[in-house]
Amino acid sequence: MVFVLIFRDFDPEIHDVYKVAELIYDVDYRTFKHVFKSKEEGVEAIKNRLLLIDFAKEAEVDENDLFYVFFDDDDTEEKEIIGMFNGGKGVQHSLFGDIKNQFKTLKFSEALGLSKVSFMDNFVLVDVEDDDFYICELAICSNQRGKGYGTEALDQLIQLAKDLDCRRVVLDADFRNDGAFRLYSSKGFKIFNKKSFGVPGKKRGMRNMELILK
Repeated sequence: MVFVLIFRDFDPEIHDVYKVAELIYDVDYRTFKHVFKSKEEGVEAIKNRLLLIDFAKEAEVDENDLFYVFFDDDDTEEKEIIGMFNGGKGVQHSLFGDIKNQFKTLKFSEALGLSKVSFMDNFVLVDVEDDDFYICELAICSNQRGKGYGTEALDQLIQLAKDLDCRRVVLDADFRNDGAFRLYSSKGFKIFNKKSFGVPGKKRGMRNMELILK
């Protein structure tokens, strides 16, 4: 199958915010399901957080902090989101900054849940260098998986990293997500670190992976 993915800056006024929130939930559902009573509750919290972010302002502050949704090039009206990506060159999110903003903008129960996820992330996600291209979140809609879209999206992001003169591409692969690990390995990513974090009833671990570009 031959296709090209069209990447667009995510705009909550244009794009389906609920679908994007679902994709973010699915990327880390093993953690979200521990801190929210249901998927619906978790997705709603993520959606409300997305609606409160000024993405245009964020882009002005850091042009390398990217948040894309993508479409199949055959979808000329760009109606069906294929997937989403969040990350960029040297992008590092502040744990305390994220938590502060969540409690400042969301109702308490939503802020508490998302802050628990941010806290757990802090112990397992890759340490990003200034010249790294970080794939923080990359997700394909469930009804579009198995068609090669994930491979194509990864290829385009690797090329973008090269265009930005990055030294390497880095990402995280959950210990329990063998499908993602196989995809990343097939593209030449290697494990360079492993991190795990656990509290009673809630444990997670990540393979920190890298693709050296130069």
